[in-house]
Amino acid sequence: MIKKILIVTVVLIGLFLLFGQYRLYRLEGTSMNYGLLEGDRVLCDRHIDTIERGDLLVADHEEESSKQLFIKRCAALPGDRFFQKERSFYLQINGDSLKTQQFGNAYDLDLVSTKEGYFIKDPYLKYYGVVHNWRLEGPEVLTTIPMTTVEPDHYYLLGDYRDNSEDSRFFGAVSRKQIYSKVIYILKRPESWMSLLKIKEAD
Repeated sequence: MIKKILIVTVVLIGLFLLFGQYRLYRLEGTSMNYGLLEGDRVLCDRHIDTIERGDLLVADHEEESSKQLFIKRCAALPGDRFFQKERSFYLQINGDSLKTQQFGNAYDLDLVSTKEGYFIKDPYLKYYGVVHNWRLEGPEVLTTIPMTTVEPDHYYLLGDYRDNSEDSRFFGAVSRKQIYSKVIYILKRPESWMSLLKIKEAD
């Protein structure tokens, strides 16, 4: 009897932790191709201690009245400076040219010198599946961003499929309170990799 009570207690605690701290979401759309595909599921942690560049975050934005959540990659943190030109994303860490130069050299990233100091060119291409469709012609906001500094307590989020993503380029950086959870595990569908062959590119 005691053993059964113990098992039930452990299960209840596990369920409480699971549904209290963690969330499971199913991905819709193509904005995170090809690391995440439509139909994939992601396990997310609601208790976020820190947010780092490159994190996959679940958030909403104030313009969305239905509060539909989206998953995007954190491209810039509070204090970071960036601009986008000819579809390339240029990042200056915390607005500090020297720190950016040191970081770029340490991790063998492509550094570009400008009148505003050093910027890392396309910092996420080396580590994540950021892709472009050069045949796709979209609004200028997808390809060109003026020099921008992320305001305090805000995060600039971008889709990995850069030419087909509604993200911070349209609605701006999101505040910390609009970020609900961080992706900690990606559950791929068994057919996900084969479905890459079936994806029809947008024109």
